[in-house]
Amino acid sequence: MKSGIGSVTRAALYKPLSKNDSIGISEIINATEQFMRRIAVIFGIFVVAFACVYPLIVSEDFSWFFAFTLVLVLSISTVAQYFFGMTYQMLIEADQNNYIIAITQMISIIANTAISALLIVLGFSIHVVKLGSAIVFVIPPVFYLLYARKKYGIDKKVPANTKLIAQRWDAFGHQLANFINNNTDIIVATVFLGVREVSVYAVYSMISSNIRKIVNSVSSGTTAAFGNMIARNEDSILKKRFEQYELLTFLVCYILFTSAAVLFIPFVAIYTKGITDVNYIRYGLAVCFCTAEFFACVKLVYENVVFAAGKFKQTKKTAYAEAAINIIASIILVQFIGLSGILIGTICAGVFRTLMYNMYASKNIVHRSSWRILPKIIYVAICVAISAYIAGLLPVAKVNTIGAWLVCAFVVTICFTIIGVTFSYLFFKDDTKALFNMVVGILKRK
Repeated sequence: MKSGIGSVTRAALYKPLSKNDSIGISEIINATEQFMRRIAVIFGIFVVAFACVYPLIVSEDFSWFFAFTLVLVLSISTVAQYFFGMTYQMLIEADQNNYIIAITQMISIIANTAISALLIVLGFSIHVVKLGSAIVFVIPPVFYLLYARKKYGIDKKVPANTKLIAQRWDAFGHQLANFINNNTDIIVATVFLGVREVSVYAVYSMISSNIRKIVNSVSSGTTAAFGNMIARNEDSILKKRFEQYELLTFLVCYILFTSAAVLFIPFVAIYTKGITDVNYIRYGLAVCFCTAEFFACVKLVYENVVFAAGKFKQTKKTAYAEAAINIIASIILVQFIGLSGILIGTICAGVFRTLMYNMYASKNIVHRSSWRILPKIIYVAICVAISAYIAGLLPVAKVNTIGAWLVCAFVVTICFTIIGVTFSYLFFKDDTKALFNMVVGILKRK
């Protein structure tokens, strides 16, 4: 629910923000705040009900009052986020001021750690410690509210325009589909393969998901940037920046996931050394994980621009279809090839949604040929083929200590970066130069 309303609110805010339209901003914020406060009330009722029932489940270990009050204390910060700050956090994000949120969250985390440690040292109960944490985490939402109301001139007297966030349920459908996709693998593995295979999946997923976070950090903020360009009708700039962002994503994904595919097994061998209950060394599974994560990250290029344009209703069927393909293909293939079958199902779904989003975004938002994705795919394929040959010449398989692995990881990543950048320059000279100048400009500002 939070993700759905967040996506729609940000998409709706791009246009009034680009025009400094305080009335338009107020209409959207008041509508969103009204909706979020209803959610806060519903969530609060649910929490109280759960707080009443949960102590009965753990009655053998804790008293009813102990468990009841602990649940209430733990829920304070979440209720505060819904009631006070989440709406204004969306506004700050839409205005591309994510650094304010990052700094606020960093300060609150440090303060929470310090206060919790102090209370524990002084011997206070778990309730007092968690209450201290809750109070700390209530501060950011209140800060967002005060900051945004002052900076953007939010007028609470302006009537809420719920039509501007009418697509919230369509956006929620997208987020639900993403949730299903992110959890299908582990559920299918648990049901069909058992605990030992799930442990193998967990190790591989831990590694690949952390690499995905690096790619996500590269793409953070691009939705708001695209939304601003779309709101200003800057079609030529949008098309130019989109091509550059697309190339950057393919380049970064090639470097990270090809390097990961080469380094995966040596790391898993070191990480699981001495464990003999199940075979963790599976080369095919490593390749499947890296391929699945590659398409999950590349998909973000097209998903971000679709969300920036607020095209949730028009693309929700594609999101549902991806989830259906993932579930059906994974259940069928797991019967024949186990974990790798589940990952192949995820790959099929990821390829489908990437291509479908590319087709929609290219035709209806960026206004280019959808075949523009093909040169990037060929570029990655050539780089991967060369990288595979070079990897075969390196003594990667002989690595058996973490120190040796780190040295090998450095060499492999540098080699693949050189390959990726070189062929990027050969195939996409102008966009590569633009990206290089952009990076240099950012470094100079710092």
